[in-house]
Amino acid sequence: MFFVSQRERRRSPLASETPGSKRSIFIVIARLFEFRAPACHNTYPCRDHNDIEKLVIDSLRSTNLSRIGSLLYLLILASGSSHAGAVYSTDVRPLYSFNQSPLIQIYGLPSLGEARVLAQDESDFALQLQISNNFTGAQSASEFLVLDGETHRLTLAWRQGLGDGREWGFELPYVWYTGGFLDTYIERFHDTSNLPQGGRTDVPLNRVNYQYARHGVNLINVTYPVNGPGDLRLLGAKQIEAPETSGYATALRASLKLPTGKESELLGSGSTDLALWLTTATTHPLDQWNMYGGGGVVYMTEGRVLPLQQRNHVAFATFGISRMIFPHLIVNGQLDAQTPFYDYTHFRQLNSYPIQGLVGARWELAPRKFLEFSMSEDLVVDTSSDVVFTLSLILPF
Repeated sequence: MFFVSQRERRRSPLASETPGSKRSIFIVIARLFEFRAPACHNTYPCRDHNDIEKLVIDSLRSTNLSRIGSLLYLLILASGSSHAGAVYSTDVRPLYSFNQSPLIQIYGLPSLGEARVLAQDESDFALQLQISNNFTGAQSASEFLVLDGETHRLTLAWRQGLGDGREWGFELPYVWYTGGFLDTYIERFHDTSNLPQGGRTDVPLNRVNYQYARHGVNLINVTYPVNGPGDLRLLGAKQIEAPETSGYATALRASLKLPTGKESELLGSGSTDLALWLTTATTHPLDQWNMYGGGGVVYMTEGRVLPLQQRNHVAFATFGISRMIFPHLIVNGQLDAQTPFYDYTHFRQLNSYPIQGLVGARWELAPRKFLEFSMSEDLVVDTSSDVVFTLSLILPF
């Protein structure tokens, strides 16, 4: 099969720090940017090794639990005090999400965002950790594609209200392409559910293999773990309809993505992207059903990842519902959709219309301090990541 071939890959060295040595927020944030690779899982014998359970646990513990644990630790440190007079939020918040395919998340496709713009004295700081697993491929007489690996995307985001219904902010991502730890659990889930593996058991566990060739020319070739900063996004918003004057809120939002990531390693696209979209939401009490949604367009200059096939504009839309089921605990269901980013191919991974389905929950631990978790599945198979787990921490700043 086309998945089997792979190159020898470099590995990142193991970090030697221990969790007990962390004593400041600055060290915690630095810990979030560690990358650790599993010691054995990129070889065939590991799949049948007697200690596979231990290896999986060690892999999970050494990579993702350290980041998630650091996030929670940062939350505990930051939640020790609240702003005077702070009250619990009444805003409807969409889940933080956009297509995490390695060939799509490099562009300026935005998350929907809130329908209420921050007031002049408000600002938000957020950390969003997205862990996505990809396994798909295709082959024809003229093309070859394989996307096999795990992406960890940690985004630092900040927004500030400017008054008069305006706000601005930025998002700065840091991206890891790694073998990760999810392959074993996905295979077991497929076995338990009697779902087809689609070739997963025919290749090594937890590898990094992103390749695309056309007419014998390699256009994408990332076959070893890489990490680095992604493309910076500048954000802006304007309130169109205020919740105080009607039963809903509407905002016009904009995002400008700058080519700050290294496109040869799929850390950026090499293009400058401008996204414009509307987001709206009902403003019923949170213990009633609320609806939200919106959509817009991303305009892109010519990038350096498949430039001859890249489209110069893409439309996108989101629809969701939410409701508080326990005090300060809200559940969401959401759909994300978009048009294709690429032309001149018969591969559905590049030219089909992706739709992702999400479920998630948001817990407001203290006034305007949120911990959010969501899971996304690709409803149109092979057009987005197989599964995406997102953990978000939002704090007033």
